[in-house]
Amino acid sequence: MTTVTNSAASFFTATWFHIRDLSRETSDVALNLITPVFYACIAYFLHRAGGGEQNLANLMIGAGLMGMWSSIMFGAGTVIKVQRYQGTLEFLLGSPKRLSAIVIPITTAASVFGAASMLLTCLWGVIVFGVRFDPAHVAGMAAAAVVTTLAMGAFGLLVAALFVQARRAESMASPMIAPLWMISGILVPVSGLIEPLRPLSRVLPMSWGAEAVRAAAAGLPFLPALAWCAASGLVYLFVGSWAIEVVARRSRHKGEVNLW
Repeated sequence: MTTVTNSAASFFTATWFHIRDLSRETSDVALNLITPVFYACIAYFLHRAGGGEQNLANLMIGAGLMGMWSSIMFGAGTVIKVQRYQGTLEFLLGSPKRLSAIVIPITTAASVFGAASMLLTCLWGVIVFGVRFDPAHVAGMAAAAVVTTLAMGAFGLLVAALFVQARRAESMASPMIAPLWMISGILVPVSGLIEPLRPLSRVLPMSWGAEAVRAAAAGLPFLPALAWCAASGLVYLFVGSWAIEVVARRSRHKGEVNLW
């Protein structure tokens, strides 16, 4: 029990440290504050162009999830790049501590920024466009958003593992964002996807998270989708931890991570 408590305390302390560290970068903070506004505006004008047939609250939630996805992809994709620039990556790879234990708090911190992006998008929709969310459903939405944030942090660990040896991680992350928007059900309902893509969307925690948040906002049962979101997040946590350790061992063995 003591070991679990110490590990949890270490995780939350490290995550809080990285949240504060990320908030020191003014350009990143400004981007996280401005981007959701644009996404919310796009969602609103799409709503107007479609004759108001789509539920505006769902569109705002989707726009918020788009901002979350972008923050996580760039945050996780540039974790290793930042460590390279700071000259600490080689020391992290050579330390006795598992690299995954070091990276997980960083990707979780990026996910927290993504959750803030989603919150800001919804607030902008409420204040500027008059979107109405039932106060009775806010608690369920918050719970779904928290689980989605943690699950996406775990997914970010797998992304970070893929980018350990990529020196231009952001150029790899950018092309991945829009396709994942499409197949995760954020922009297009999963039922509207072609048949071969539907099973693929169900392996993404964002797909289940979006379904849970939207169901909670509508006052519908959201716990099954939330449970699947949490389960997929645990799978990505284990797979991502394994993958990043494999890549780390390979980098140590072959000396493929050059000092700057």
